[in-house]
Amino acid sequence: MSLSLIFRLQAAFAALWAIQLIFLPGMMFAQYQWTPSLELVALGQGCGVAMTALAIIAYQLPNWTTGEQLKNAAKSLAVIAILFLLLQLYQLLISGMAPGNAMDWGSTVITALFAIGFFMKSR
Repeated sequence: MSLSLIFRLQAAFAALWAIQLIFLPGMMFAQYQWTPSLELVALGQGCGVAMTALAIIAYQLPNWTTGEQLKNAAKSLAVIAILFLLLQLYQLLISGMAPGNAMDWGSTVITALFAIGFFMKSR
C-alpha cells in the first residue's frame, strides 16, 4: 500500500466523521447517551469543521509534496493519529465516556492502523 493511498484513506475516514458531526450530531450523541443541547451540537459541528480541514489536508498532501516531503508529513499524521488513539483509549478504558460498543472499538482499531501505516511508510 502506498503512502499516498494511506493519506487518501485517512482523508475519507476524517470526512466520514466530519459529515456525521456536522449534519448528524444528534445521531452521534445518541450513541453515547448524551442529550444534544444547542451548545453540544454547536461544539460537535465545530469539531466537524476541524475534521473537514484534516480531511482536505490529508487528501491534498500527496499533490502538494514530493515523495520525501510526504514521508516527513506522514510522521506528523502518525503523531495526530496517536493523539486520537490515546484519547479514544482513555474514553473507552478509563473515563467511561465512550460506551465501548463495536463502533467505538472499530474506530479505535482503524485509528491505530493509520498510526502504524503512517509510521511504517514514513521510514
